[in-house]
Amino acid sequence: MARLTWDKNDILQALKKLHKEGKELSYTQLAKKNQPLVSAAAYHFGSYRAAVEKAGIAYTDVVRRPRWTKQEIIRLIKQAKRDGEDLHWSAVTKRGDELGRAAFASLQDRLFGSWDRALSGAGLDADEISQYRKWGKESIVYELKARGRESEALNSGAVQKDDPGLHAAAVRHFGSYDSALRAAKVDPAKIRRRQRWSREEVVRQLKTFSRKHEVTDAALRTHQPALYGAALRLFGSVAAARDASN
Repeated sequence: MARLTWDKNDILQALKKLHKEGKELSYTQLAKKNQPLVSAAAYHFGSYRAAVEKAGIAYTDVVRRPRWTKQEIIRLIKQAKRDGEDLHWSAVTKRGDELGRAAFASLQDRLFGSWDRALSGAGLDADEISQYRKWGKESIVYELKARGRESEALNSGAVQKDDPGLHAAAVRHFGSYDSALRAAKVDPAKIRRRQRWSREEVVRQLKTFSRKHEVTDAALRTHQPALYGAALRLFGSVAAARDASN
């Protein structure tokens, strides 16, 4: 539902959020997408420019900000890689700098559509970055709590599938995944859920897996251990499961 009324604080917070996400804030472009916000800004602050500057954003940057390009995003990713920066999505999007804005911009359909594709465009392995990000106990607990807040599955199998780096780090730093959950104030017994595998489900997931990885024993053990186990249990071998999915 569109906002019916705006106050000064609402306007400033909206502008700051859009700026942090790397969205286009020129008057013309924003008016096309959110005319009520532009009009309210001009009304409450005397002009749209005054509202932007009150939000702590340089208006000259807004006017002259070029549209993001694939080349610029790739350049920033490669520079961050050379500098040894953590390029995992959750780390990058907390930065609030050009790299963070580039990450949000990369989600646009005209660019990469996802951060993983942007990383691939820069010649990096998105799975490797997820696996080897700079984890510590505090960041692991933060990510587990964040998944809970966003109603994402927290059972071991789901986390191994969605973010194998997080799962591996949780086991490494806490001794077991259940211990990591307890540190995040989550009761393992309440969230534990077993995947109900069938031959059809194994075949479906192998087809999805094959779009990014070669379907081998080693690849499955590393990236999707639950799927690996189901393939062995239901087909006798990964090779037989792979043949069934072709």
